[in-house]
Amino acid sequence: MCGIVGILSGRPRLDLLERVHEMAGILLHRGPDQQGASGDETLALGMNRLAIVDDRVHDVPYTNEDEGVRLVYNGEVYNHLDIRRRFRQTHSLRNDSDAETVVHAYEEMGLSMLDEFNGMYAFALADYSKRTLYLVRDKVGEKPLYYTVCDGCLYFASEIKAILTQIEPRYNPQCRSYRAFEICCDRETLFEGIYSLLPGEYLEVPFDDISAMRHVRYWLVTDHLIDVPDDDAYIERELTELLEDAVRVRTRNNRHGFGCLVSGGVDSALLVGMARPDYLYTCTYGLGPAYDELAYAQLVADHVGKKLTVVRPTPQEFEAFRSDIIYTLDLPCTWTSFNLFCVLNRVREDCRVTMTGEGIDELFGGYHRYLLLYHDDQIRGIEAMEEYGYLIDKYYGSPVDRYVRLINRCDEPQDPAVRRYLRSTAEPLFDAAGDVTHGMGLVDLYTTMQVLLHMSDRMNMHYSMENRSPFLDPRLVQFAFSMPSRLKIHNGVTKYIIKKIARKFIPREIVERKDKRGFLAPLNAWFGWPTGGKYDRVAYRQLCLEDWRKVFFTGSGDRLRKAPRWRQPVPVSR
Repeated sequence: MCGIVGILSGRPRLDLLERVHEMAGILLHRGPDQQGASGDETLALGMNRLAIVDDRVHDVPYTNEDEGVRLVYNGEVYNHLDIRRRFRQTHSLRNDSDAETVVHAYEEMGLSMLDEFNGMYAFALADYSKRTLYLVRDKVGEKPLYYTVCDGCLYFASEIKAILTQIEPRYNPQCRSYRAFEICCDRETLFEGIYSLLPGEYLEVPFDDISAMRHVRYWLVTDHLIDVPDDDAYIERELTELLEDAVRVRTRNNRHGFGCLVSGGVDSALLVGMARPDYLYTCTYGLGPAYDELAYAQLVADHVGKKLTVVRPTPQEFEAFRSDIIYTLDLPCTWTSFNLFCVLNRVREDCRVTMTGEGIDELFGGYHRYLLLYHDDQIRGIEAMEEYGYLIDKYYGSPVDRYVRLINRCDEPQDPAVRRYLRSTAEPLFDAAGDVTHGMGLVDLYTTMQVLLHMSDRMNMHYSMENRSPFLDPRLVQFAFSMPSRLKIHNGVTKYIIKKIARKFIPREIVERKDKRGFLAPLNAWFGWPTGGKYDRVAYRQLCLEDWRKVFFTGSGDRLRKAPRWRQPVPVSR
């Protein structure tokens, strides 16, 4: 994992490399092992490197033999060894890193290389022969990349705070995804003029005309569905092999021990059962069963014969860490991040790599809210109603309308702008899926799951650690939305096929749990909100937003100006 930054200027500027130093200096936590930068008066690139796959010192940014291609890179392409075998004899390979594989794969295949990449990555690649800069984000959105255009310059970085060393932050209260979901999960952010690259997207920017930049969505799962036979035995066998291989490719390139976070649910337990990590961690609050899954987590640890390290966060720690967490996240998210912040603070004592189970719920129908639309839709299977679909739609509304109502978290749910935004987000995915269960999962994959990935990236990177999510392997994503949806929800059981497979790897008591909770922090108890696990959503959102504004609009100037400097001088090249 790494942190990348860069500036492309529409007119010659002598200070680009100095500015890139400032941007990268604030992201040293993302790559404490090595720093490097290069640039001229038009384009400067910088990178902080976290050495996981290859722990030797490299020349960064990465280049091809004649330095006509330059790359700053964050993430990992897990199948890069398979790809580099094709050009091992035709290129001078200076190290074993997947970043160098990307450089030469681009020379051989151009951007069509992205179709073959299985990994999490965000990178900037400058092709000097074409005088074009490409900003690229991975297929599912595990690694972040932000950009803005200001005063004739394109600035980009792995985290927004790096961009804020160069421009003044401006609040964007009209951010549509935040108004609709309480999170930023689309191109627009709460910082006016600062945007996120979307999952599976690249930005093409000519050196000589930044205004001619072009967005290209190179991968959307609905454009890459595959043929899956409607055969239960085949699906179970193939899915099991895919799950195991997704775990395998995320462990084979690892020179370090790795840990897993265990919540006591099926997802993390299945990951532990398949991956057999070196370390296991969980957290508990000692506030009764609503916030305590320790017994289930211990059951998983006993099953694989590993010690379970238990972290017990306190309300005092929450108050002490609040501003640090917000600063780390860049954007208001959820206070689930407090759990991660505390647990990872302990994990870093043992290892530099973690694995987590994000994605199973979205891919395989795991959220209980899916049951509402799923069972509504069953009425269409009643023989007497076969000719009355129009009445069903009239009575219930369309599945898209119902799901939009269900996920709308706006203070003013009838706000026409928010409703239009939600519908424009959900409708194309429902239409492409052609199925209610698939449609709900696709919407969540490209919206609310993005904040889980956001938190995972920022929390791990804060501690200079790498997180891997095997269940978001693009092959699994394709398979999940191509298989019959009847195997996702069956007779009221969510994640039906996953639970069937999980019985081979984890204790039966975990598979048969009915009390799914999630990785919650007990803010409702600490703040005196209603009991019974119900949050005051308005107060919760306001708390997150106020903390964020205090950090980035009241105290951001001092904090950004005090960013650490580079640890070594970086020569100007090109």
